Amino acid sequence: MDYDDVLDRLTRWAGDDPNVRALLLTGSAAAGATHRLSDRDLEVYVDDPTPLLADDAWWSELGEVLVVERLHAPGWYPSRIVYYAGGKLDLTVLPVGELTAVVRDRPFTVLVDADGLAAGLEPSPPLLEPPSAADVEQALNWGYAAALMCAKAVVRDEPWSAKIRDRDLKEQLLRLVEWDHRARYGAAVDVRFLGSRMREWMDPGVQRELEDCWGRFDGADTARALRACVRLFARLAQRLAARWDLEPFDHQRLHAEIEAILDQGLSCGS
Repeated sequence: MDYDDVLDRLTRWAGDDPNVRALLLTGSAAAGATHRLSDRDLEVYVDDPTPLLADDAWWSELGEVLVVERLHAPGWYPSRIVYYAGGKLDLTVLPVGELTAVVRDRPFTVLVDADGLAAGLEPSPPLLEPPSAADVEQALNWGYAAALMCAKAVVRDEPWSAKIRDRDLKEQLLRLVEWDHRARYGAAVDVRFLGSRMREWMDPGVQRELEDCWGRFDGADTARALRACVRLFARLAQRLAARWDLEPFDHQRLHAEIEAILDQGLSCGS
């Protein structure tokens, strides 16, 4: 997919359609830092979203469409995430009244601005506050709950369930990694989203430890990865607790319980 050509075509289409009042390019492409596999994120501001959501022609003719995710969840703007042969577009459709209301914390490029409403818009980096004690407590409880259930699934020889619980643990581990990084380098550090661009911002030492936190499908390797994951989980949590003077958490007791569960599998197998 030739993204320059696609953006030119979308810009011409938006300029010719009286329903479309503005078109913004967001994401990494607007920031000028794209990987060859980076997609393009666009916000389409319209008087009436209904025609665009009912008609696929404005995006289906831009390339060979492979699959489409049609998102319209409560609390979110409707989107069309379109996977083409050789490319991907994330297209969000918004009422024009939202143009000045949406908070954008990263650079963006105005491609169409029929009413001049986007002329004064600027990115507004968020003021990131440290997590509350309740946030950290939630992450620890949810993370260890997932770890306990992962261990039980290993012993029961339920590998699919074990991997789902492992994913839940990893979600909370990422929260700790991000909080720890900001605690040590400043709240303004951009840790991106869902671990993206981790090679750019995440400490090499943490990255090396994470390499041991993923396992194969079999129970023995899943258990090995689980142990590595909870070790890193505890270390980061203890460092955060020391920095922010949080209430102590009994990691050792949780680790002992996880080992007690895993030992039952060893006993059954002997």
